Amino acid sequence: MSTILKYTILIAFMVLFFGCSAEIYHDLDEKSANEMIVALEQKGIAAEKAPDPNGEATWLLTVADADKVDAWRVLKSQGLPRPAVKGFDEHYPSSGLIPTSSEERILLQFSTSQELRRALLSVDRVVDAQVNLVLPDKPRVPMPNQVLEKPKASVLIKYRQNKEQPAPPLDDEQVKTLVSGGVEALEKENVSVIQTAEAAPSENIASPRFAQVGPISVAPQSKTWMQLILGLMSLAMIMMGVVIAFLLMRRRGGVAGGEVS
Repeated sequence: MSTILKYTILIAFMVLFFGCSAEIYHDLDEKSANEMIVALEQKGIAAEKAPDPNGEATWLLTVADADKVDAWRVLKSQGLPRPAVKGFDEHYPSSGLIPTSSEERILLQFSTSQELRRALLSVDRVVDAQVNLVLPDKPRVPMPNQVLEKPKASVLIKYRQNKEQPAPPLDDEQVKTLVSGGVEALEKENVSVIQTAEAAPSENIASPRFAQVGPISVAPQSKTWMQLILGLMSLAMIMMGVVIAFLLMRRRGGVAGGEVS
């Protein structure tokens, strides 16, 4: 009886405290998980993080099952989680081998574009950014009167737009200054910029929302109290069942003893 009682209590509390939640992202670093929680709570969506059992020092993000569609929309509009960008440290060889001039140019071109992308993604309201660089091959021995090609770049930026801030966070001139400043011999006039707006979710997403406590939906601020109340009620019902079962068994034992006598 004691073993059955333990398992019953354990199952009851698991249902109450974990409820009907849905995992929406996993394999997150802690900074990304916290940033996503803040973005969701600003829209009235309760979210929680927990250690990801499938990764080392990573986290997963959960919301109420009823909120998962709205949560995906909000995070997508915010450009979250931010894409992981690999820069110079990830692409340059560390084995000591000397790359050829072509390999070195390609590595420099790609890693520089990733560093510039990382800088653009750090700007508020930039959802995504792509930087394509064309670095011409430099001759090892320049010839007299030889005309060298100039570096070129094209930048595509997607930014979040809202009523208060309809304009992009950086104008084209600022983008050209940032990109040209990060590439040797790149001039502003050789940088082309395209910016596209992505409208933020409608504000009605921030309407009053509910947290799930098992099959029950309650206001987020009442979730803890509801869990406590339901937990106590469940425990009381279990104890009542145990007491009733004990009394029935005792009564049957008494009846059986009377018949024998």
